[in-house]
Amino acid sequence: MKLISVLWMLGSLLFPQLLCADDSSAEYKIKAGYLYNFTKFINWSADNAETFNLCIAGDDPFGELIDPIEKLSVMGRPIKVFRFDSLKKMDEEPHCHILFVSPSIKDKLAVRSFDDTLLVGESGEFIYEGGMIGFVNKQGKIKLQINLKTITQSGLKISAKLLEVADVVKGINND
Repeated sequence: MKLISVLWMLGSLLFPQLLCADDSSAEYKIKAGYLYNFTKFINWSADNAETFNLCIAGDDPFGELIDPIEKLSVMGRPIKVFRFDSLKKMDEEPHCHILFVSPSIKDKLAVRSFDDTLLVGESGEFIYEGGMIGFVNKQGKIKLQINLKTITQSGLKISAKLLEVADVVKGINND
């Protein structure tokens, strides 16, 4: 529970201008903070990318709320946000380190290879369809579900601290 408070405080400090927005965007302010803070609790393999790429596939629920993240850096690299209409368009772009998959994307995640990419989504079935971290709304609060099998298969390593604050789903067969 402490870690959630710390993540929320970090998000508030990093995105103070977002706290002034209306209540209808509060959910996506929280999710944007989580996306940034995931960078501190996931270990990616070394790569030659000049930027740390956060990608949004499908309808963008964040809009301008996510844009301030581009003023931050991860692993000594500036963050760059990419937006895609479909998963197919991603093949032409730089590697995505974090990929937020909107519920509007109907492609099957499990049939694609997402090596070294953290897949995050928010649809109710996301975690069971090949997603790695799912945002779920429980009793009016944003909670995390983590599919440990898909994260391990992707080559990513997740911090035990992040696992402590999430519902860990083990052994889901995504084939």
